[in-house]
Amino acid sequence: MATNTTGTVIANGAPSGIAVVVPALVILAILAAAAFAPALVVEVSRGDFLLVTVVLGGGAAWLSGRAIASTWRPYRQVVTYALLLGCVVRFFHYALFQGTLLSGQHFLSDTAFLLALATLGFRAERASQMATRYGWLYRQAGLFGWVSGRRP
Repeated sequence: MATNTTGTVIANGAPSGIAVVVPALVILAILAAAAFAPALVVEVSRGDFLLVTVVLGGGAAWLSGRAIASTWRPYRQVVTYALLLGCVVRFFHYALFQGTLLSGQHFLSDTAFLLALATLGFRAERASQMATRYGWLYRQAGLFGWVSGRRP
């Protein structure tokens, strides 16, 4: 643990912390549900789910998380943007594939997937920032974390 100039304790960005493990488990659970129990998360077809939710929405969520972290904005903005992306993904399912626009179950599963990817994008960018901008204090530990200590 380190302290900043105001005396606030800064926790290390553990690569196996809750901010990394929980989103990874959510992503795996939703993808497993799409493969083995598609009625839970897929509304029209698996192809529609893969194209709109995973590729388009997931890519936008990952990039949104990285963009928010790169400008040093707080994590709560990741949640806000993930909710907005969830609305956009539901609209795409409705407009392009005749899905249900106001489907609570599918909105929640899509948004949980997008929030998890945005969180991982945020953590990946923040780990890179901490290691490059504060290299005298931290070094990167994996893709999603950083630890105290200088580079060798």
